[in-house]
Amino acid sequence: MRDSWAWKLWQFEETEVRYRDDPPPGQPPFRHLPGTRQVLISAPHGAQHWRRDGWKGEDEYTAALTHILAAQTGAHALYAVRRVRPDPNFEDDSDYKRTLARLLREQDIELVLDLHGARRGRDFGLELGTMNGVTCPDYQATIIQHLEWQGFVRTHHRSLDRLWVNRLFKGGARQRTVTRFVWEQCGVNAAQIEINAQLRVVRRKPDAALYTTEPNFAADLVRMRRAIQALIRIIRSV
Repeated sequence: MRDSWAWKLWQFEETEVRYRDDPPPGQPPFRHLPGTRQVLISAPHGAQHWRRDGWKGEDEYTAALTHILAAQTGAHALYAVRRVRPDPNFEDDSDYKRTLARLLREQDIELVLDLHGARRGRDFGLELGTMNGVTCPDYQATIIQHLEWQGFVRTHHRSLDRLWVNRLFKGGARQRTVTRFVWEQCGVNAAQIEINAQLRVVRRKPDAALYTTEPNFAADLVRMRRAIQALIRIIRSV
């Protein structure tokens, strides 16, 4: 694995994240990496999460991506590394959201980027969800600009370079998402970013959910690097 980003992501996901395991007794299923910027990167689905009456599969490599981006830019990070109950992107009454709200107050955060994973079969590379601009009035245009500079464009043609904005995953129009919570309850700009599996899953782990990626799945490393560079530029612009 020659790509440095791919190696860092794989190493973190392999050693630090357990999709199907509960956290050790007395420890939360998520971690906070302190930062110096007024940006917080979130990954509530880094491991399996309980929704309604069952476990839902993880968004592979979103925990690793959140950690690596924060370490690279000085942003704060909050991400799940063990399975979470309840799903923080579906229920407001969760330790994840309570911790998030506390961090936003204490660190004077101006922007939250909430990272999620889309299946490889989705006909886009990235999607930005802000409830049609409601949750991110101060930064949506800048986010789109940096994504477009890295070649992710709004087009009618199906492609991993395709950028969707508030089409399928709208950031909380019908669900109590992290993005919606951050804006409505904390008064902080927030955006949900859905990342196609082909732009984040360096190598499928044996304990990954079967429906998300095949056993021999591997990312498009060129597009993955472009997506990472776009996110770095977004973070550094705040």
